[in-house]
Amino acid sequence: MNNWTASFRAIGKYSMVQKRFYRKSFMIILIAICLPTLVVGSGVKWIGTRQLEDSVLVARNHQVAQSAQRVDDYFSYLEKTATQWAFNPEFGVKLKSQETSYDYEFIRNVYTNLLLLKESNPLIEQVYIVLDRPGLVFSDSNGTMKLREQERPRFHELLNNPHSTFWLPAYQAANTVAGKGRLTLAYLLSDESAEPFGALLIYLKQKQVAQLLSGVTLGENGATFLFNETGETVGSSNETLDSIQQQQELAHLIQRREQAKGSFVYDYGGAAYSVSYTSFKRLGKSWTYVSMDALDKLNSPVIAASNFVYMVGLAGLLFGIITAIVVSRKLYQPILELMKMFKTNSNTGKESADEIEFIGEQWRRLNLESRTLEQRLQQQLPTMKEGFLLQLLQGHFRSSDQSDLEERMRLFGWDTDEIGFVVLSIQLHGSSRVKGRFHKGDQELISFASVNITEEIMKESFLNGEIINFHDLSISVLVGCPLYYEADERSDELYRLAEQLSMMLHRFIQMDVTVCISKWVPSVVDIPQAWDEVGRIVRYRDMNESRQVIHADDYLSQGTDTIHYPFAAESEILQAIRNVNADESIIALNKFSSELKANTTKEYLFQQGMLQLYGNLQFGFLKAGYNPFEAAPFSIQEELANLTEPADITNLFQKHVIQPYIDKIRQDSEKQDVRLKQAIERVVETIHNKYETDLSLDLFAEEHNLTPLTLSKAFKKMTGTNFIIYLTDVRIRKSKELLSETDYKINDIAEMVGYQPTYFNRIFKKNEGLTPSQYRESMLGTLPPQDE
Repeated sequence: MNNWTASFRAIGKYSMVQKRFYRKSFMIILIAICLPTLVVGSGVKWIGTRQLEDSVLVARNHQVAQSAQRVDDYFSYLEKTATQWAFNPEFGVKLKSQETSYDYEFIRNVYTNLLLLKESNPLIEQVYIVLDRPGLVFSDSNGTMKLREQERPRFHELLNNPHSTFWLPAYQAANTVAGKGRLTLAYLLSDESAEPFGALLIYLKQKQVAQLLSGVTLGENGATFLFNETGETVGSSNETLDSIQQQQELAHLIQRREQAKGSFVYDYGGAAYSVSYTSFKRLGKSWTYVSMDALDKLNSPVIAASNFVYMVGLAGLLFGIITAIVVSRKLYQPILELMKMFKTNSNTGKESADEIEFIGEQWRRLNLESRTLEQRLQQQLPTMKEGFLLQLLQGHFRSSDQSDLEERMRLFGWDTDEIGFVVLSIQLHGSSRVKGRFHKGDQELISFASVNITEEIMKESFLNGEIINFHDLSISVLVGCPLYYEADERSDELYRLAEQLSMMLHRFIQMDVTVCISKWVPSVVDIPQAWDEVGRIVRYRDMNESRQVIHADDYLSQGTDTIHYPFAAESEILQAIRNVNADESIIALNKFSSELKANTTKEYLFQQGMLQLYGNLQFGFLKAGYNPFEAAPFSIQEELANLTEPADITNLFQKHVIQPYIDKIRQDSEKQDVRLKQAIERVVETIHNKYETDLSLDLFAEEHNLTPLTLSKAFKKMTGTNFIIYLTDVRIRKSKELLSETDYKINDIAEMVGYQPTYFNRIFKKNEGLTPSQYRESMLGTLPPQDE
């Protein structure tokens, strides 16, 4: 009894909203009790609905196949019956001859035959015979009618159909008020010449067609319909606006499936439909019979059963809630006691956290914090050390005291007592010449590999060193040299180390390597001086050497070196630029670079030669009227200071010096082409609008402020032919239209297209192989007027 009382007191003091562990336990109990019921209910609904839908689809497929066969047979019988009547002699030559206006006996026979054809099948609503040339309509109910003028093109278009018998999905009857058309069977009437002179149109009753199609529909929301291979609806049992939209969407969906028959479940407007379809041929065209019916009524028993299971599950849920409250409170009492034991003033605010995590956190917290701080320090130490050394080399601590710098170095593991320093600078060259190993932009990867190799070599030396990676194909090694080493011993070890570095890096990286050794400096504050020194002497490397070691004590003055400038190659560059030939300029620039490198082995001399070329190119651009300084700011000195490879320097010149000038010349040339194009467009427009007037190339050239030769070349380039041929072609085409479509005299037509009659006959026969009168006769089938 006391345990129950304590449990209910805990309910009031520690609600499940406040305690995460309690909420998790409570939810686990609820899920264990109610989840099976929910799963069973959902499974019954899903499995039962799916099985019922599959059964319905199988049954519907069989029904649709039978109904489609019935519809196919009915339409086939209608076609055969109508075909027999279409070959009636009354609908033949005599009907075409138009001599029946007063032959009442013949007309009566025509009406009688139309009426018998209409009564031969209950689907037929009206039967018309439309004669094209006289524009007459014979009807079984309205007699003889004159076809309205605006409707004649519509019926005339029927005679152009490649088939003599065909179906029209929705065709409007003659002389009727505009509205929805009806399914129509059309037969083209022809005589011995096989040229159709009219059409027999059989209009079907819309309601009877709908009744014929509605044989397999189950519910009031279902529908059956036919559509042809173009997606047009041939007939439908339900023609409401919403149903028509639904049928059009279904037709497009079935066409995309590209299957002759099939079935599937279709969702529309929040409802599911069972859809079955099959295809058959009508007069060589594919028709698809589709039946759809709503599945809601069929699924209702399964849905009711699943709802019942849901209700049982809800009752189980209520029972589970009551049980879970009692059981979880009982189980929570030991956790509550432990919370009180571990609760202190420092962690009072964490009481709302998960209870188990809170208890475990108290004894893990201090240990975790200490390990975290230690790990962070170890992670940041290499970065801090590299950053300090980088700033030291670059002279950012020149104002600092020697004692302060030595103290900071000791913090990073250096012993600064009785020690001097030497800087080794390692520079890699020729990444653009390494094929298949590295790609453009892999400088960091190459530098990283070089650092790893350098670290392995430094381990074998008795000199201590720290490696600084600049990530730009250059690394430096700050070497500590104890004072007790003799100068010769120290120098020999440094040479040995530099030679080994150059050899191993060249072997594994397969790039040119230059190792520069600074002078020995006695204190930390002199390290920036040593760094500046190796930065200067690296410019004196021999570009033809694959690997070399340069010592600051040994390199000679640059005054003894000479430069041989390739003037002939420079002239070829200027000539290629004047010719606006980018390819030739690249070839000439590469030739200049190769000759300069061959005659000048030192890097700094090569850069001076390229600076001289830059100045000469700028002077040439100014002489040609081009301002080389109007582009974006570009400092050749700064760019060259960052490049060590001749190929990279050559690419720099081509991209930022030569190519912008070539692009400028091309832009000016394109502006001239646009002006000529606009002039030619106006000339062509004038020819088409004023071909009958006296037009000449000289007049157009004067109008557009151009020379006749320039205009003639531009005209032929844009149109593909010269001016006279183009003008003649326009005039001849217009004269052919007038000859075939009008009854003007040929002399008048000649003047209408800008020719004298005698010259017109000669030029027309020269171009067409016929005289104008012969051409008119061939097009119209009549004798031409005697005016030639």
